[in-house]
Amino acid sequence: MQQKAPRSGLVLGAGALALSLTLTACGDAQEAADTPAQGDTVTVETDYGTVEIPADPQRIVALEFGTEVVLEAGIEPVGVIEPVATLYTAEEFEQLSTYPVVQSASLEINMEAIAEAQPDLIIGGVRVESHDEYVGIREDLEKIAPTVFFDFDGAGSGLRNMTLELSRVVGDGERAEAEQQRFEERVEEISTAYADQLADTTFALVFGVDGEFAVVNTNAWGGEILHTLGAKQSKAQQPAGENFAAFYSYEEIDELSDADVIFYETDAQENPDPFTEALLEQKLWQSLPAVEAGQVHPLRYSAARTYAQANIVLDQIEEVLKGL
Repeated sequence: MQQKAPRSGLVLGAGALALSLTLTACGDAQEAADTPAQGDTVTVETDYGTVEIPADPQRIVALEFGTEVVLEAGIEPVGVIEPVATLYTAEEFEQLSTYPVVQSASLEINMEAIAEAQPDLIIGGVRVESHDEYVGIREDLEKIAPTVFFDFDGAGSGLRNMTLELSRVVGDGERAEAEQQRFEERVEEISTAYADQLADTTFALVFGVDGEFAVVNTNAWGGEILHTLGAKQSKAQQPAGENFAAFYSYEEIDELSDADVIFYETDAQENPDPFTEALLEQKLWQSLPAVEAGQVHPLRYSAARTYAQANIVLDQIEEVLKGL
């Protein structure tokens, strides 16, 4: 067994910095609250300092972690990070493919393309360990348009709280906050309604790697959501320590023998990646008690970036709990 660094696009932990919005518009306050006039601005406190942005931005560039925010808000951005099909539904991917790409999937930012898009706001999320790198990038972006970056340190609530802050910035805070409240209420409801199943059943969440498999820790992705529900999880995740997952060879599949229910990660279109498919086809996998009992289930949006996605994860977990 060996430990590995987090997969591209996600990190561990929890926490996100808060956002405060203060209207600085001129003119009648009530009128500005109802319909911001052209030229009205909002002051945003970010992890990179204070930024004044349009109160009603019309041309938004969504860099990494901003795409989900504009999609859920129903906003048509003027520039996006190159869409990766596994992160979106077929409909979302088709929609995103119609917008100009201003950041590659490998995270390289195209300043010229952003300038050509003529944005009035640029948004994005930044892994906390990349903060220093993005200080300089933000300074360059600010020459084009007001730029709001929030750091996050987590593949669980920290990431979801960061996108919640971005939703507030683009004027979609009320909907996003309702999703957060719904998540918190449903966690309590599910934890209470299925307390016996959660206590008496051992769960595991896995995904495939090249020639190996990983058991997701309780501090990351769907494992974190299971932990929040109070679910008992396989001892196979314990060697991860503070890392996001524990890694094993195929010969060690029997480390999952204590799991009564196993979830495996899929993309947004409910398809496992080739490495996970290979895991599910292993002979030793077929002999696991959970497999023999028919208690192996796909988990879509395990790596939930927003509270809306996290609520979809809760829906899937609850469906499994109903059958126990």
